Amino acid sequence: MEELIRILYKWFKPISIVTGIAAVLSAVISLILPQYYLSYSSVIPINPHLMDRSSLFSLEGGETPVYLFGGKGEINRLLTLSQSRALEGHLIHKYNLYAHYKIDTTDKLKDYWVTEELRNHFKAVKTPDGVVNIEVIDKDPNLAADMANEVVGLLDSLNKGIMMEKKVILTDLYAKEVETARTHLDVMRDSLIRTINNNPDDTVTAHLLERVIRKAVEDYNFSNTLYKQHVAAINQPYSSLYVLEKAVPAVKRFKPVRWLIVVSATMVTLASMLLIAVFIEKFKHFNFEEPVTEL
Repeated sequence: MEELIRILYKWFKPISIVTGIAAVLSAVISLILPQYYLSYSSVIPINPHLMDRSSLFSLEGGETPVYLFGGKGEINRLLTLSQSRALEGHLIHKYNLYAHYKIDTTDKLKDYWVTEELRNHFKAVKTPDGVVNIEVIDKDPNLAADMANEVVGLLDSLNKGIMMEKKVILTDLYAKEVETARTHLDVMRDSLIRTINNNPDDTVTAHLLERVIRKAVEDYNFSNTLYKQHVAAINQPYSSLYVLEKAVPAVKRFKPVRWLIVVSATMVTLASMLLIAVFIEKFKHFNFEEPVTEL
């Protein structure tokens, strides 16, 4: 310990000078570095079954409840969509990110560079509470907020597109069922009319046909109701995301953290100088050419 104190006392002046220079340089560099601002929007995906026909037009009690928010599957889908080419391409062209990020448009790799730059400034993060934060970092706080809100709107559209894809296919199926039920009803009605016109005394056949027609009317009404409910459900205006917090322009910079840069640079320089001083003092009298005596 005494030897260490002696070394530090001997090297106090050079250590102080170099450490001081490092502190001043790091402070100057931290002032030169561009300032970035963080804006974020917090969203939660809805349960996709919430807007199903069976949920919107449920009349029976005691059914399985449909929870308001989506689960892990919906959250993971949002995170995947946030990295999609459709979303990235929309942001790149709407905000002219080639010019904003100063990407050379004559470069063959311009699309790669602008995408990489965008990914360095934008990300979607899942919190432990199941909330998805859309975070955008930029030198312009207003642009960061606008981009974050734009991402939320685009994610909503892409997410609804996936949710509605199968429902749109079901529309044709419901329509065919209605058409089939209507055709069957028309055929039964024509049969009853022919029976009454050709055999007015055949009341047994007429009663049987009337019973069949009543059942056909019920089937048609049921199919038509399902179809109308399904169409109403898919045309219902809604958002697939609950926006807990809308992005606003930041008033405080996100980075650089100047004090952290200065303190880190100073401490690293100080530690390095201490090690150098100890190393030099320990080995300056060591003769590396002296042969090692074998035991």
